[in-house]
Amino acid sequence: MAEKLITPEKDREEILKFLSEASIFKDLPDESLEKIPEIVQIDYFAKDHIIIKKGSPGVRLYLIKSGSARVVSESEEDEFIIATIPAGKCFGEMSLLTGEPCCATVKTNENSLIYFITKSDFDSIISENPQIYKHFNKLLAERINKQNIKNIDLQKYEIALSSYLQKTKEYQYSSVVWKCKKMREIVEEAERLSKTDDPVTIISEDGAGKETMSRKIHSESSRAKFPVIEVILAKERRNEKLPVHNERRKRDQIECELFGSERIVFIEEEAGRVGRLELVNNGTLVIKNIENMSLNTQEAFLKFLESGKFQRLGGSEYVHVNARIIVTTTDISLMQEKLNQRLFHILSAHKLEIPPLRDRKKDIPALMVHFVDKTSKARHIHAKKFSKAATNKLLKYDYPGNVKELENVIERAITLSKGDADIEEEEIFLGDTTKIEDERRINLLNIPLIRILCESPRIILAAKIATLIVFISVLCLLATQADISIGGRKIALILCWQVSLPLLFIVFLFAARFGCGLCPIYTISNFFNKHINLKISIPSFVKNNDVWFTGVGFISILFLEKYTHMAYSINKTAYLIFSILLAAIIIDFVFEKSAWCRHLCPLGGLSGLFSMSSMIEIRSNRNTCTTICTTHDCYKGSERAAPCPTYLHLQFLSDNRNCKVCLNCIKNCTHNATRLNLRIPGAEISSLRQPTLAGALFSIILSGLLLAEILSQSSVGQAGFPLVFSASICFALTLNLAGNFFTTLISKETIIEHIKHFGYALLPLTLFGFTAHKAVDVFGNVEGSLMIFKIYKLNFNFTTAFQLLIILTGLFITEYLIYKIILNKITKDKHPLVFAIQGIVPLIIAILYILLFYNADNF
Repeated sequence: MAEKLITPEKDREEILKFLSEASIFKDLPDESLEKIPEIVQIDYFAKDHIIIKKGSPGVRLYLIKSGSARVVSESEEDEFIIATIPAGKCFGEMSLLTGEPCCATVKTNENSLIYFITKSDFDSIISENPQIYKHFNKLLAERINKQNIKNIDLQKYEIALSSYLQKTKEYQYSSVVWKCKKMREIVEEAERLSKTDDPVTIISEDGAGKETMSRKIHSESSRAKFPVIEVILAKERRNEKLPVHNERRKRDQIECELFGSERIVFIEEEAGRVGRLELVNNGTLVIKNIENMSLNTQEAFLKFLESGKFQRLGGSEYVHVNARIIVTTTDISLMQEKLNQRLFHILSAHKLEIPPLRDRKKDIPALMVHFVDKTSKARHIHAKKFSKAATNKLLKYDYPGNVKELENVIERAITLSKGDADIEEEEIFLGDTTKIEDERRINLLNIPLIRILCESPRIILAAKIATLIVFISVLCLLATQADISIGGRKIALILCWQVSLPLLFIVFLFAARFGCGLCPIYTISNFFNKHINLKISIPSFVKNNDVWFTGVGFISILFLEKYTHMAYSINKTAYLIFSILLAAIIIDFVFEKSAWCRHLCPLGGLSGLFSMSSMIEIRSNRNTCTTICTTHDCYKGSERAAPCPTYLHLQFLSDNRNCKVCLNCIKNCTHNATRLNLRIPGAEISSLRQPTLAGALFSIILSGLLLAEILSQSSVGQAGFPLVFSASICFALTLNLAGNFFTTLISKETIIEHIKHFGYALLPLTLFGFTAHKAVDVFGNVEGSLMIFKIYKLNFNFTTAFQLLIILTGLFITEYLIYKIILNKITKDKHPLVFAIQGIVPLIIAILYILLFYNADNF
């Protein structure tokens, strides 16, 4: 018998290093890990020494420091090796956890140094660090799924392992949490069913709680002290071009999983395996996705339900098992269609239907508290609370992924939140993260030079400094009213109206909101927001109506610019720019989180809409984000770059409206998950996740504003601009309203829904129209002549030809987007008629643009 040793400091350091690398202890917090060396004892064993004797009580957890050991099954004649345990691994844990005698003998293969922990000390470690169960659950799964049984004596060993499953699941799985009346009735029915042994079918959408409910039924039944094991039936891939033997191999594997085997069909060796039904004897077997059970397996399973016995795959003797069966499905009608009718009748005699989370939102607050407590305990942190805005955001969402999606959202929010502060609305990210992006995109980051430029902090910094210097210079020129002119016009006005404004539309088209990332007003106001700020929360009214604020702001500026001839007045231009700058500074001084830039800036709102028509986008490889990333640096920032200035998470970014293309996410991501995509302009509009009525109406109004802009240069527009301005907006709204009204007559959706979907489709045409219109401010009317075959001289206006080409390009893209929206939203038999109605709206607007460009002087 080994004596307890007082380990010196040197040994303690070695033990601590060993424990930190051992899989069972490596995930423990440092403070917990540092306590364990004090209770670790040491012993040396010679070769072939028996460390554990089969049938002896489990009293220690062993960890091999050096050497190795083997697990053997002893018989009257001989012994044979079941498994080899290398250095760094543990053994003896299952007897400690289950209380059952040791089911096999363990001997050393060589002289070995072994650490061990007594049962009382091990129980203390488990009680303080329940996450250790994760390691044992993984170890158990590996042993059940990968080991082929070579002797019937090993059946007892696997049954002992299976009895541990229930204890590990108590840590991993949530309890049933409910508040609404509907769920109370379901829970009461589940409690009633737990008193019987009849099969139960649980029906719900994915993630709604089928697994949790099945475990509740088991835990409150007379079988609670016995194991509960799950089997997941994957859908058969009959429609895929798979070799026949692959499909058969898969079916054999599922049958072997349930019933075990005397000979494993899909492995070229003779061996035995204990199935799940044997392992779960006296307990509960949960079969998920029962509708996917193959016909051969259904026949054998039905015989078991009727007789209580079955044959292993490849065997001839019957095995008797007493197990309770619970099955789950997402569609009871599909289950009835796919299953043998006798089998369906037996399984569906007792049904529980769990409503989706969107139909029981009263449960959400209780679920929020439950998941916060669960996550906080697992991570050893204080439980956090949610701000009112964050709670409202969680309550408004419909959760297609149900309770599981809510749990993931809350876990992520806890990760993203800072310190002990409440979880804020900006840290709640909702939506499907598994959608595959359109393949018709080219990732520009695959070009080394572009990646170097995007990841370089100096390039963006230099651009910001240059933009700030130019802006301050313009402010000085405006403030001093300096009489510096080019071609008879003051340089300050040229920079503001003939350079900056046309350049903005070019940036919208080719670089989305990149201009917002360089915006000097943001740079100045952000300084106050970070260093001199009252930190008042942004009112919900402003957040919820920011499109209206920015839209009305831009419409007002455009009206005043034309009505007051602001582009020709230093004073009026100075008032406008200084007013915007002052408003930005005041708003960002009072409110936190860049309120002006995100919710109130008129140019920011315009940028957000037109950036949807851009040729580039920043997105992520969502598979990488979901499976690899744990740091969320694209949102939180790192030493490489600042956090996202608009509080976006790249994994959930589906459109350009709020992305400033600051490139911080590209610098911060260490997994190469970011993508700078070149795409068809406006590609995101056809599959927009959250179209808003305000955004769609503003998009329509913009098309009317361009009409007013062009007409303002005519004699009619100059004489009665307020009337022309109002009439242009009313015309655009009326034309779209009429088109969507007629669409409503032949489809099921409301006129509001059609406006929300089709209104955004006008953005490419409008953006290209503004670009064509501003070309005159930059280049003027460029005229020339073209000699054809040296015979005929054709006088040519290159500016007008350019405008025509741009408008036709915008029209083509808009019509293409309308076609894509119709494919996504309208039934196939109505596609031609709806396209004829919706397609005529941008066609009329484009014709008006072209006529006005050619004949503006005649009005």
